[in-house]
Amino acid sequence: MTLKTSLYLFTICLINLLSSCANAPIIVNYYTLDNMDTRIKNSTRKVINEQQPLVLLSSIKLADFLTTGALVLQLKSHQIQLSNQHRWADNLSETLTRNLLTKLARKMPNYDFERNDLRWKNKSQATIDVTFEQFTILADKNTLTSGSFWLFNKHNKLVHKQSFSIRIPLTEDGYNHAVVQLESSLTTLTQQIQSSLIFL
Repeated sequence: MTLKTSLYLFTICLINLLSSCANAPIIVNYYTLDNMDTRIKNSTRKVINEQQPLVLLSSIKLADFLTTGALVLQLKSHQIQLSNQHRWADNLSETLTRNLLTKLARKMPNYDFERNDLRWKNKSQATIDVTFEQFTILADKNTLTSGSFWLFNKHNKLVHKQSFSIRIPLTEDGYNHAVVQLESSLTTLTQQIQSSLIFL
């Protein structure tokens, strides 16, 4: 076998190897904040009690980079990475709003909580607006949830504004654990919102 023939065969093998790698399917993993084991059990909601104060939660607003559907990893102080293979299963604003409503209702059974919707506007005692600047996995093995919330009374007057920054350590590897820790940060946020209701 001549050197030219050997080089030709080597080139063909290399091209085949590279093309098979390029054609390998990319696996995309999807994550939800709701524990899939308990989601169906908790799907029933109580009926609004006219005697209890009604508090409305507006749809959560997100920083632009959080709206892509990708899980976000902060590599350095000014560098983030959006994961193409690890994504949110639902619209993040929608799932955060739903999750926070559930947590608020469980934490404060003496209040009724609903989405900010025209049908409840005249019955509500307060409205909460929340903005997320970070809902991020950090390279230093923490998660970071940060932003601000505003509490308005029934006359739409701002009675309280508060920033939040919640870091939770990652004790295991993997995106699933990071999502669990991000979800647990919403419990801390719920406690902060609960404390703010004294301003009503």
